[in-house]
Amino acid sequence: MREYTIEGIRDLICFECVAGSRAHGLETEKSDEDRKGVYMAPLADVLSGVAPGSVFDEKQDLQYTEIGEFCRQLMLNNSGALELLGCLGQEQQIFAAPWFARFFGERSFLSRKCRYTFAANANRQVKRVQATHEKALRPPDDSLTLADFCAVLHEGACIPLRSWMAGQGVDEHTQLAAPMEGCPRTYALYRGENRGGLFGKSGTAVSCPQVPAGAPFLCHMVVHEDDFSRHCRRVAQYRQWLQERNTKRLDTALDGDHGGAYDCKHMGHVVRLLHMAREIAREGRVHVRRTWDNALLRDIRAGRVPLDELMRMVDALLAELPAEYEASALPESPQVGNLEQDLAQLRIDYERHHLAN
Repeated sequence: MREYTIEGIRDLICFECVAGSRAHGLETEKSDEDRKGVYMAPLADVLSGVAPGSVFDEKQDLQYTEIGEFCRQLMLNNSGALELLGCLGQEQQIFAAPWFARFFGERSFLSRKCRYTFAANANRQVKRVQATHEKALRPPDDSLTLADFCAVLHEGACIPLRSWMAGQGVDEHTQLAAPMEGCPRTYALYRGENRGGLFGKSGTAVSCPQVPAGAPFLCHMVVHEDDFSRHCRRVAQYRQWLQERNTKRLDTALDGDHGGAYDCKHMGHVVRLLHMAREIAREGRVHVRRTWDNALLRDIRAGRVPLDELMRMVDALLAELPAEYEASALPESPQVGNLEQDLAQLRIDYERHHLAN
């Protein structure tokens, strides 16, 4: 049985090209050697559902899409698939089977759908940038405990627990909590010795030891557990981000002249995608290698452009797209003929040729 790994599909690859920053002409000395391509799985594996839609290595520097999935993505005007096809016959191409250019070159996949698919991809990149910006400049305070998400009802006012304790001269070890029946997340506080503390050693849950009879009542406390849970998730996500983030890329932005912090690589993708979307509307072509905007994209990648300036640029580009596509000569949907039938016949012919040899 065939293994669907990079080495396992080497003999099935029908198209391969340079990808990523090197395909765009935006590489640096430290850029990875990314490659993408298309492979054709054996017909039996396709019919049985064994063949995966994509095969990639651990670092995802190498990625190959099964030809059926590739066609499906092209019909949707997926920006990544169109960019891959745009390398066909260009300097980025490493290998293409003779039939591959004939099969795809005779069809027109570009349509007005590109307005939405390229913009959607750009918006996903913007969200990544905004999330990184938020984490870099406003990291969550991991010193907060459940006590910071509690308030007390005292003399008709709702007061943060820590402020109230400071004003009353009490602390977590001189109070006892008793849950209020019928009032979720609400506790009665009494004066008394609490060796374990009001929130125990973990600081993540209210400790409720036995309250001695006659203990002086202090007030009622409300615990905002949902807010605390959201905070804990944010802290966990931040710690994971710290471990997985591309420190060199972010440090480039942090050290930039503009004094901001953003994921400059992803922001470069945003502007590039929107430029490509506009070019498709105007020219009906996918320009993978960036020429006229190369200097700008390199400045963005180096973190030399302020984020607020970039966001204004992105907003302007997004605002242009509706009019660009309204005036475009592109069809509403891809003009591909009997793509499904032709692909099925291609698989059959390929199998016969492969078996005969």
